[in-house]
Amino acid sequence: MPARMFQSYALAVLLAGVAGLVALVLLRTGGTLVYTLDDPYIHLALAEELLRGNYGINPAEHASPSSSMLYAPLLAPLVAVGIGEWAPLVLALAGQGGAVWLMAGALSPAVAGRPVSALVAAPLLVQAVNGFALPLTGMEHPLHVAASVAILVGLAQSARDGRAPGWLFAALLLAPAIRFEGYALALAATLALAAMGRWRMALAALVGLLALTAGYVGTMISLDLPLLPSSVMVKSQTAAAAMQADGQGALTALAVNAILGLRTLQGMLLAALAALLALLALVRPNRARNAVVWPALAAIVAHLLVGRFGWFGRYEVYAVALAITAYLLQLRRPAVAPLALLAVFGWSYAATLSQTPAAAQSIDEQQHQMHRFSAQFFPEPVAVNDLGWVAWRNDTPVLDLWGLGSEQARRLTAEQGRTVETVRSLTAGRATYAMIYDIAFEGAIPPEWCRVATLTTSRVIAASDTVSFWLIDRPREGDLRAALDRFAPTLPPGATLRQHPCES
Repeated sequence: MPARMFQSYALAVLLAGVAGLVALVLLRTGGTLVYTLDDPYIHLALAEELLRGNYGINPAEHASPSSSMLYAPLLAPLVAVGIGEWAPLVLALAGQGGAVWLMAGALSPAVAGRPVSALVAAPLLVQAVNGFALPLTGMEHPLHVAASVAILVGLAQSARDGRAPGWLFAALLLAPAIRFEGYALALAATLALAAMGRWRMALAALVGLLALTAGYVGTMISLDLPLLPSSVMVKSQTAAAAMQADGQGALTALAVNAILGLRTLQGMLLAALAALLALLALVRPNRARNAVVWPALAAIVAHLLVGRFGWFGRYEVYAVALAITAYLLQLRRPAVAPLALLAVFGWSYAATLSQTPAAAQSIDEQQHQMHRFSAQFFPEPVAVNDLGWVAWRNDTPVLDLWGLGSEQARRLTAEQGRTVETVRSLTAGRATYAMIYDIAFEGAIPPEWCRVATLTTSRVIAASDTVSFWLIDRPREGDLRAALDRFAPTLPPGATLRQHPCES
């Protein structure tokens, strides 16, 4: 099978597989496109505010809830033209399709002249990088995978042809603009270009990266926001320690993070393949191999130290794609080993694929219903710990107690902990009620609050299957209960609402 035909076949396999998953999701959710995570709705809410001239979740309140510089700005024009909740899927398919196309090109020599191997290899390739399930997360990671793979392919082409392709410059800037992890690969690739004598491209890339960084940092400073997004600070102990100039804490966090990553299946497989690539580059070094393998290894090591694993296979998948692509680019003739490698990585994502329809249904039963209640049944200021769909297409203020969408909440919690006093201080005068996981606020819920109801749903990836509705403004109890009475009959079959009397 010719390379271009194999690439087209792999792309068709990807699109058919994702279309099948979307159909299953629509069947489970009554025709509503729902992602497997609540996080894409954070980006959609931010994109919605960007169209209003604000960087944040609530009008006139600056916040940095997005883990990407560019993703929300990319979503904004799609939201503006009316695509709405389909916008993340459009971008995800563009990214995943680009990654699969490039990786299939690298794999084609291994299946050349072997039609049966080619037929099997394409679905194995897509699944090896979580390609079927990843677009349904609705996140920026497919675009990051595409940019990362493009960088390696561009480096390989530079080493082979003696000149760097122009599109490599765009990929070098896109990777960090989409995900901050992309800086490691972009900088390593810039060094590789310099080592190959591609000084013009290397210098242009370095200037571009500096300009990108300066532009982002300047914007954050002007908005009185941290240099790293609040979402990164909340989720990454390493980033938080670094921003607080805690050197010992940062080193400890690096070690702990690496150990935790290597305990995951993907982490072990990634480390094993990285070791194989390093051995290959050391034992049989050459110009082309060095140009690809060492930048890939730099990014992989950086991810093991500061990156995360899991959450529907989205965090580490770019590093997996880098390792696989670096290996595939070494192939020059038909071989069976690549198919076995793809099968092993694909198996590591089998559970994610099988859980995708149920995960989307769970988000529909929980976060979607929380959004409906907040936006349609009781449009009053609300406090939450799971920011996302509640904020998307909701004109009422949403206070994020977890800190992703509220820098005040993140700073206060980081300094004083999550206590009754901090929760009371954050919500005073800012929220009429709260929809939270009780397990996330054990010992920190103010005693004057009243738990008026609980919403119980299925759970696949959410932290809890039960959301508690707490009344903060006690004189509004009658209004809140009336809204709950109207809301309960509209719930989908998998969601159950139960009301409780106030204890005091």
